[in-house]
Order: sequence, then structure tokens, then C-alpha cells
Amino acid sequence: MTELRALLDAGLRPGVYRWRSDVPAEQVSASVIVAGWGFVRLDTTGVLDKAGFLDVCATAFDLPRWFGRNWDALADSLGERSTGEPEIVLWDGWRELLDHDHDTVEVALQIFSEDTLESGQLRVLLREAADVPDLVSDLPIL
Repeated sequence: MTELRALLDAGLRPGVYRWRSDVPAEQVSASVIVAGWGFVRLDTTGVLDKAGFLDVCATAFDLPRWFGRNWDALADSLGERSTGEPEIVLWDGWRELLDHDHDTVEVALQIFSEDTLESGQLRVLLREAADVPDLVSDLPIL
């Protein structure tokens, strides 16, 4: 956990990262909040499709009621909810979703990547296992 705290203290740049860690989400959240950053837990464990993913996003990101449960609405909602403060998004369960719906993960990563460039707010951590699929193999590792 000290590695993450050091990255936060050094000002981790916006982006999508692969993160090898088994630290419980509650501990990650506590460290992130103590460092003065926002924290979002995106847990898609058991989610197998786009509809389920967008439902989890609506709750995790506390999106407005009018959130339309489509890709454009997700991109717009993420941009509109920007507080200007840095946020860590811990995405657990992405690999299971990838195994069932590759396109959903691919589009979600694209939206998150675009938002990190536009808002400068999100730092998305893909918690990963030992085997890494091609889709994320080019992402930086923390």
C-alpha cells in the first residue's frame, strides 16, 4: 500500500493503469482519502454485459437520475461530474467482464482514457491477475 501512497503523494498523473495488488478495497479507499484524493470503487464482479456495467457505473460514480445507460451518456456524465479534484477509480472484476463481453471493456477503457485527458481527474486502476490480456497489455503498470 505504501507504493500507492507514494504515487499519490508524488501526484499520480491522470490515466488508466494496471495495478497488481491484493490489498482490500477498504484499505485502498482509506489510503486514498487520507491522501486527500477522491475514491470510486467500480466492482464489476459478476457483471457479464454492457447493461450490467452501466448500472454499476451509475451507482459507483453517483451519476444523475437522467443517466441514459448508454456510452454517450456515460462519457457526458463523467465529464459533468468532474470536481477538478483527483480521483482514484479502483476497478475490480474487469477481467470477468472482459471474458464475457470484450467490447464492453474495450469501450469503457476508451471512455475512461478520454476522460482522464479531458477532465484530468481520473486515475483508473485495473486490478489485475497474473495473466494479462492483449487489450490492456500496453497500459502502464503501477
